[in-house]
Amino acid sequence: MPERIVRFSEQFFDRLDELLPVERAADGSPSVTDFLLLELPAIRDMLASDFERYTMPTEDPDVRVYVGSGVLFNAVAIFAALDEDSVEAFWVMLDDEHAG
Repeated sequence: MPERIVRFSEQFFDRLDELLPVERAADGSPSVTDFLLLELPAIRDMLASDFERYTMPTEDPDVRVYVGSGVLFNAVAIFAALDEDSVEAFWVMLDDEHAG
């Protein structure tokens, strides 16, 4: 299967802004930029290469969720919908504890 295009909605980025500060905190807590550079590329690659394999169904048949651990967070959940050959990620949840 060819790689799918993965898009991140404005709602996704608004949610990310709610969860993380713009700049890394003095205690080393990650920022939005840290998440975008260190977590998101690998997740994007998984969603693009095999959306069904790396996601689980939700109560909504049109929405699937990726759940995994990453570099910065012990758990990351990204909710996305498949639209023909593209994926639109629209919501993100992060655990409160940082990986380490």
